Amino acid sequence: MNFVITCQPGLSHFLERELQSLEIRADADGGAAVLLDGSMRDALSVCMYSRLAERVLVPLGEASGAPREAAARLGRELDWAGHCALAQQLCLRVDHAPGVQGDTRDTARAMLAERPAECPELSRAPRDSLSLRIMAHEDHSRLYVDLAGESLQKRGYRLAGGEAPLRETLAAAMLHAAGWARAESPVLVDPFCGSGTLVVEAAAMARGIAPGLSRSHHGFRHWSGCPGGLWDQLLEQARQAVRPAPEGLSIKGFDADARALANAWANAERAGVADLIHFEKRELGALRPRDFGAGQGLVVTNPPWGDRLDDRFRAAWLHAGLGRVLAERAPGWQALLIGSEAEVMDRTGMRQLEQWRVRNGPTQVLLRRLEPVRSPPQSPLVVSGEPAFEVSEEAVPFLNRLRKNGRHLRRWVEREQIQVWRLYDRDLPEFNLAVDVYGDRVLVQEFAAPGSVDPKDAERRRKAALSAVRSALGVHREQVFVRMRHRQRKGMQYGKLDNTGQYHVVVEGDVRLLVNLHDYLDTGLFADHRPMRLRLANEAAGKRFLNLFGYTGAATVHAAVAGARSSVTVDASASYLQWAAGNLALNGFSTLSHRLEQADVMSWLEQTREQFDLVFCDPPTFSNSKDREDFSVQRDHGELVRRIMKRVEPGGTLYFSCNFRRFVLDEQIRRWFHVEDLSRWSIPPDFQRNERIHHCFRITHAD
Repeated sequence: MNFVITCQPGLSHFLERELQSLEIRADADGGAAVLLDGSMRDALSVCMYSRLAERVLVPLGEASGAPREAAARLGRELDWAGHCALAQQLCLRVDHAPGVQGDTRDTARAMLAERPAECPELSRAPRDSLSLRIMAHEDHSRLYVDLAGESLQKRGYRLAGGEAPLRETLAAAMLHAAGWARAESPVLVDPFCGSGTLVVEAAAMARGIAPGLSRSHHGFRHWSGCPGGLWDQLLEQARQAVRPAPEGLSIKGFDADARALANAWANAERAGVADLIHFEKRELGALRPRDFGAGQGLVVTNPPWGDRLDDRFRAAWLHAGLGRVLAERAPGWQALLIGSEAEVMDRTGMRQLEQWRVRNGPTQVLLRRLEPVRSPPQSPLVVSGEPAFEVSEEAVPFLNRLRKNGRHLRRWVEREQIQVWRLYDRDLPEFNLAVDVYGDRVLVQEFAAPGSVDPKDAERRRKAALSAVRSALGVHREQVFVRMRHRQRKGMQYGKLDNTGQYHVVVEGDVRLLVNLHDYLDTGLFADHRPMRLRLANEAAGKRFLNLFGYTGAATVHAAVAGARSSVTVDASASYLQWAAGNLALNGFSTLSHRLEQADVMSWLEQTREQFDLVFCDPPTFSNSKDREDFSVQRDHGELVRRIMKRVEPGGTLYFSCNFRRFVLDEQIRRWFHVEDLSRWSIPPDFQRNERIHHCFRITHAD
């Protein structure tokens, strides 16, 4: 007999190889089917054992003509009584070939009009019916009986899926592509397991549990052309073929969503493999080398794709975090990822070994087999021993000051591996600049000269200063970025200058953070708060953390990486909260346990009833908006602190900071709470030339 075995587009070569392993010879027919010339036993074996097949179709006839005309001919020529002898219900589906126009209901009605009155009643449910299918082409149509009835991807164990459940057949194809069936080390980790489809399929493969064993329905049971008793023989053989778990088998599924994990465990229980899988609520960033354990293994996973534009930003940086985590904690492993955007998947930084284009339902996706690549640590950029090149006479004093500051800070920068630091801050009156290092890039901020200065003189001096910066640090022009800072109106310090979307990753302590030297006046990271962020990291483990006026969430990321139980970051700007989401994703954390709230901080504090153990608040000097009252830190900080402390648990801590240089703490705060002035401590060596760069206080409830 002839059979057509369908699969998801792009998987036919995997299906062909799978059937060969079952000693069933089939030939690929394009990207979505294989053709089988064999026995009914072969066809039912596909229904029992294939993890990749979607349907097993038996051709019943072909007719020429447009879809409706061909369907009517097929109806007239079909032996209805013979094929429907065992059926109580009849289900008919019409599929139009790509590019063929037609009404599926009209085509189905044309065929059904030819059926005898004594035929079974119609049903919309293929699982309990004789299932017929028409494939309609422009000038001909073919009729099949579907031996599967309901798609073979429905194994019967998954009653609940996540937000974007992976088809069981595609999950199995990913495992085939990863080489799971022939892996030397039977160790597999899925860090985004969701409802558990991948790990359940992996466990079933490891024990040889045929997917057909868990299905209670098949279309062939309602078709008189299938010999009786054949399926029962295959059932017994499949039960006998189930084997013990291989020695050393380790399958782990991690996810940030507790509800998804509960569904995953229930699915594994129904599939009979729950005892083979370790499920745990853990984020990617919280995984440790011991979670991978073996020297070799596989990561097979379906990371968030980022279907919407704002989610794609987060998804891209999550992929970057995944690549880094695997390089650091699972060297020697391989990964098989699925995704819909090549640019997002490219962010992993892993070496691509193979790639396949397939479909997951209506979506075209990529499967990539990858190998982690560990990048060498980036050495801090420091002032070199000698200038890289000679500068003009006008630039010599500035170059000498850069070299002097660089020599003073170099030992500290190299010892602490500081990647973001300030080299120069308006030390010389004629060079009214700030020079900051961001990894291997340099930001020069020029403070606008008064109107009395000739613009030509200002431009000449700027060029001289930039050449001195390049000479002192030994960098190219492409590594130097320039910002002109004017006196800002209230609330304009975060204004957008460009829209390049170019971000650069820098390291601070144990975290990676995104900075943007193109699009905003400020870069996304305030270097003077480095000691405070590191202190928060030291205190955050196991605590509920609150970050107010959170900006790009750098303090939140430190808390998350350090093991904070949960966090909330509040800011009025959607753009900066998206940036914060990217920072979290880069470090392997989602917004499930680390929530981002777009809101006015004062209003949010008044409305929330949540309690926290650790709070960081760094308000702007001024803030204004059309939909809320203006905020002034000097005028309003007393009420702000009072509202915050209502939300701080007994024994908890508020770290309050601001950069208003004439700031004076309200004396009532000292009467209400215990206050410790940390301003001097909190200013790092690279900012100590300006001791009023910010103020910082530790505030706790009075005993």
